[in-house]
Amino acid sequence: MADRPDVRRVGDAVRGEGVGSGVRLSAVLLFVGKCARARGYLRSGGFQPPHSVGRAWESAALGARKRTGLSNGPSTRPPTFCATTSPPGLLLDGLSHPTASSTQRLRLPACPLCGGSTFRPVVTVESHPVVRCRSCDLQLTNPQPSDAELAAIYGPDYVLAADDSPAHAVIVRSKRATADHYLDLLVHAGAPQGAKLLEIGCGAGNFLLQATQRGYDVTGVEYSPYACARARQTLGGVGRVLQGEIEVVAAEIGTYDIVVLCDVIEHVRQPADFLRKVLTALRPGGLLLVVTPSTASWSARIMGRRWMELKPEHLFYFSPATLTSQLNQTGFQAVALHRGTKLLSLDYVTAHFEKYPVAGIRATLRLLRAIVPAAWSQRPVRIVASGIIALARKPANAARP
Repeated sequence: MADRPDVRRVGDAVRGEGVGSGVRLSAVLLFVGKCARARGYLRSGGFQPPHSVGRAWESAALGARKRTGLSNGPSTRPPTFCATTSPPGLLLDGLSHPTASSTQRLRLPACPLCGGSTFRPVVTVESHPVVRCRSCDLQLTNPQPSDAELAAIYGPDYVLAADDSPAHAVIVRSKRATADHYLDLLVHAGAPQGAKLLEIGCGAGNFLLQATQRGYDVTGVEYSPYACARARQTLGGVGRVLQGEIEVVAAEIGTYDIVVLCDVIEHVRQPADFLRKVLTALRPGGLLLVVTPSTASWSARIMGRRWMELKPEHLFYFSPATLTSQLNQTGFQAVALHRGTKLLSLDYVTAHFEKYPVAGIRATLRLLRAIVPAAWSQRPVRIVASGIIALARKPANAARP
C-alpha cells in the first residue's frame, strides 16, 4: 500500500446526504469509480483519468501531461470543459502572480501549520513530491512549484471560455445548483438578509448570481480579465467584479458579512497569511465558507495515488482536522465541517466523460443514460464529491480597526 496517499478516514465520508435519487447517484458513481479503477489497472497497469474538468464532479486524475519546464514535448493537457474561471492559484495572498521570472522551486523547511520539520513521503505528482507532516498530518507539495512552473500550468489552456452548447448549459445548471446548496448552508449558519458577500476567485460569476437572487450585496475578486468580463456579463450589471488579487479589497476592512473561497485555499502559497487577510475583510461575527479537496474523502481512499485532486498546482491537501486547525490558528472560531456535497446531473457526468473518456467509465455511463428516465438524468442531485466544506466565524468581539 506504499503507493497510496496517506489519507485518514474521518466519519462516514462516503455516505450520501438525504435520500432518493441523490443517494442512488452517489452509489452509482462510487460503483463506476471502482469498476474503472479495476479495469484501468488490468488493462494498462494504472488508472489514469484526465485532468479534472469544470471542478463540478472533480472527477479526473493525473494524465500524461507535458508542459514547458516539465518536459520537452508539447502540452497534452486537455482544455477545461466549463464556464470560464481563472486559476485560483493566481491568488497568492499578496505574492505576485506566477511569471516566468523565477524557475526555483520553493522548499519549506518546516510545516506552515505546526512548525514541524519532519515529513513523510506520500506520492510524487509529475516530479513534485507530496509529503505529510509527521506532527500534524498536513499534506503539502514540498518543494512548491516555481513561479515559472505555475505560469506554465495556469496558461491559456488551463481554462477555456464556455460557449452556448448544450454541454455548457448542463455545466452551468449544476454549478448554480451547487451554489444554491452552499448558500443554504450559509443561511442555516445565520447569514443575515441583504448581507455583503465577497467571493475571492469568482470565475464566471455563477455563485455570485445565485447570491444576488437571494438579496445579497455581492463583490467578486478575480484575477483573469476575461473571467471578470464573463462574471460581469453573468451578473447583468448587479454587484461588483474586481480584477486582481485579494489586495484589491485591502482597504475595505471589516466590510463584509460573508467571504466565500471555493477551491482556492489549496492553491495559495501561504494559506495562513491569506486567511488573515480574509479575516481582516470580515466584520466582527462575519462568516467564512471554504470549499477544498479533502484527504479524508471517499475518492481519495478509493483512487489512492491516482486521486484526481493530486495536481502540481495544489500546494496543500487538507483533512477535516488540519483545515480546522488552520482556521483556528488564523483567528476564526466556531468551525463547522460539512461533507463536500455538490449537485450534479447524470447528463452532466455523461457529457463530461464523452468529451474526456476514461476507461470503464464512459461505457458504464452510456448504459446508465440509456436506461435512466430523462426526468432523472437531467436533474441535479446531491452527491458527496472529493471535498470538504467548512464554515467559520470571525469572533464577534474582535476589535474593529
